[in-house]
Amino acid sequence: MIGTPLYMEVYRDICEKIKNGTYSENSALPAERVLCEMYHVSRSTLRHALDELSRDGYIVKVHGNGNFVKAKMFEQKLTKFHSFAGSLKAQHILIKNQILDYELIDTDKYLDSIDLSRQKSPPNTKWHKLVRLRSAETYPLMIETSYFPQSRFMTIDTDILRDGSLYSYLETYYNMEITDASEVLSPLLPNNKERMLLQIPPHIPCMLCERFCHERESLIVIHRTVVRGDKFKFKAAYYVDDPLN
Repeated sequence: MIGTPLYMEVYRDICEKIKNGTYSENSALPAERVLCEMYHVSRSTLRHALDELSRDGYIVKVHGNGNFVKAKMFEQKLTKFHSFAGSLKAQHILIKNQILDYELIDTDKYLDSIDLSRQKSPPNTKWHKLVRLRSAETYPLMIETSYFPQSRFMTIDTDILRDGSLYSYLETYYNMEITDASEVLSPLLPNNKERMLLQIPPHIPCMLCERFCHERESLIVIHRTVVRGDKFKFKAAYYVDDPLN
């Protein structure tokens, strides 16, 4: 196109290849040397195009590893108590659950690592441990491990939970009422099994989300959730009542 800078021609062509799936999500773009030869441009022209692609959210530049196509993101607001399924369904996004494991346990490595007494956990109880792979549209988004005490929830029908909400199930069959919850977010490097289930390459980080739900004075649900860092983001809004010093 006459008058169009060379870097914009490169930008537009790579954009089109991303949009039509020639370069798929999380895949690496060809090396800069290859792209320079492909478009017959200098390294500085190519890098100008790549900078614009990164600025506009089409690619992610990973120092020392190359340039990768950025994945579609899903958003979870943290302004009030939320459920994964409920928030995404409100955005008309199809949710799928795959049960990976279920067992009744006394404890495990994760439960041993947290201070259950501080969380007001019922003493000497067994725990239902439910592990689900949760997906939005065609994307696996998170691996959610949920714990809930048998002293409060005697039995669990996993068939219902294959298609339904855990919270809705517990509210319907056990009259559960969550009165407060706390949540901790921290970065996490996924292990090989988690990367395989989430279908992510080694360079993609994850977020660990730990939630502790209470029913008045009792801890009734724990979630340990490994969330894909390339496809899911948490958004918080804060309101300041008093002037900051």
